[in-house]
Amino acid sequence: MAVLTKPESGGPLHDVCVVGAGPVGLALALEAQSCGLRVLLLEAGAQEPAQSPPDWSGSERVDAGCHAPLELATHWGLGGTSWLWGGRCVPFEAVDFQARPHLGGMAWPLHWAEVEPWYAGAARYLGCGVAEFRRPLPQALADRWRMAQIDATQLERWARQPRLVGSLGAQAAEAAGIDLLTGARVEAVVLDEAGVAVSHLQVHHAGQRHGLRARSYVLAGGALGSTRLLLQLQRRDPWRWGGDAGPLGRCYMGHIMGSIASVVLERPEDFSLLDFSRDADGSYVRRRLTPSAQAQQALALCNTSFYIDNPAFYDERHRNPTLSLVFLALAIPAIGRRLVAEAMRLKHIGPAPRRYGAHVLNVLRRPWVACADVLDILARRYLSQVRKPGFILKNPRGIYALDYHAEQVPNPDSRVRLKNDQGHLEVDFRYLAQDAESVLRAHELLDAELRAAGLGHLEYERPEGQRLAHIQEQASDGFHQIGCTRMSDDPADGVVDRDARVHGLDNLYVASSSIFSTSGEANPTLLATALGLRLAHHLAEALRPATSTRSEGP
Repeated sequence: MAVLTKPESGGPLHDVCVVGAGPVGLALALEAQSCGLRVLLLEAGAQEPAQSPPDWSGSERVDAGCHAPLELATHWGLGGTSWLWGGRCVPFEAVDFQARPHLGGMAWPLHWAEVEPWYAGAARYLGCGVAEFRRPLPQALADRWRMAQIDATQLERWARQPRLVGSLGAQAAEAAGIDLLTGARVEAVVLDEAGVAVSHLQVHHAGQRHGLRARSYVLAGGALGSTRLLLQLQRRDPWRWGGDAGPLGRCYMGHIMGSIASVVLERPEDFSLLDFSRDADGSYVRRRLTPSAQAQQALALCNTSFYIDNPAFYDERHRNPTLSLVFLALAIPAIGRRLVAEAMRLKHIGPAPRRYGAHVLNVLRRPWVACADVLDILARRYLSQVRKPGFILKNPRGIYALDYHAEQVPNPDSRVRLKNDQGHLEVDFRYLAQDAESVLRAHELLDAELRAAGLGHLEYERPEGQRLAHIQEQASDGFHQIGCTRMSDDPADGVVDRDARVHGLDNLYVASSSIFSTSGEANPTLLATALGLRLAHHLAEALRPATSTRSEGP
């Protein structure tokens, strides 16, 4: 990779210009160059991500309670938002691509079989091991843990090192067919006179504006960044994509997540089935409990996953010395910000008032246990070549917090608008009552299935009449930015087609979770990367470079 110090002109025309050097942009650029394409990779931030705080001044959130601050949910620089990423890799499954009446009939133009082959390459680029996301139950537990409507075979995988600048960034640095220009902020997508193709990108670099040209262009600057550029283009041509009433910026989704109950295992030793474990290749995996596809359809459930966790660190009533010591460390900003992303730090220390004295007493009860546990956590999480994604302290009574991570119903009123000509956004992110109601029904299903199988039961934190409100109180996202430029065969229903090409423009594409038609229960990074690889091969076929070392793909 040639690291450019300024925009070049007069040289060979790049086949593809990729805007954004985050996980998806880096993987797409690497795959495209392996197919024989010459790639220009533009990054608004610096090559050193710590020097690249995103500037969202002037943008606003309509409801700050349900959407994270934009500066905590995005990151500029080489590696992009992988600097804030925990590394969890989960695939969308067949049910996610199907039309489901309880999701308003919203469906993808793609089928699962068209996407699944690209997971292997995405897993390789993201460093989470092999693309095995289903695993039969251990023989000793297979009969006892087989439930009629809850599936215990799904795996989530974790990147060995989620800050991908050290892996993908290093690969890109060695790739001869990629040119990287940092500090290059794309201000506008400029069309040709006919308005059917991109002529060039207007880029601000080192205090000057430049027009950068390529044969094709891919917006991979995250969901909000990619949507903003298209909204600016729509402001110049108000009729595009149906205007303000059209699909651009609409159906902005994430996930609804939190914890309203604990799971009590009938046999505490079953903890090992649900805990993190090391795979044969060294990466970490964990099982998720999910309603079966048949149960989702029959009970009109949004896709939902469950997994065990520690009690909230900030709740001193857990009386656990290790959790309290971790809380106290995270509560000190200078320490906590070095351990986890700021958004996660704030989540773990909880709202004020914080009972520091009670946490100190918890530690003093068994300080040797807390110190030993914390040293082990630090070694496995920060000193190991394979980063352990989290830790769950074994409870001899078999009681654990139960976390949920669930799909949102696509809602056209949850949207992103352009406030002004300076590119400032108005983010109107919303949840529907149906989102929370589905989560509660999924809990009731899980509880019934655990009891029927003799595996355990749920203990809710609040009485029955208050549980729905408890879910709604925790409803907040903004980190999993999904939708706004969703994929559809019909231009009236979406912004990009099944090949991720922007409707109405011959050479402009989007590689981002913004093109998802639904949000699924899965974190979006794996699928967004898989679709980016699929797009790289589509571009290689469409452009047919004269000199090609085209790979065969999956």
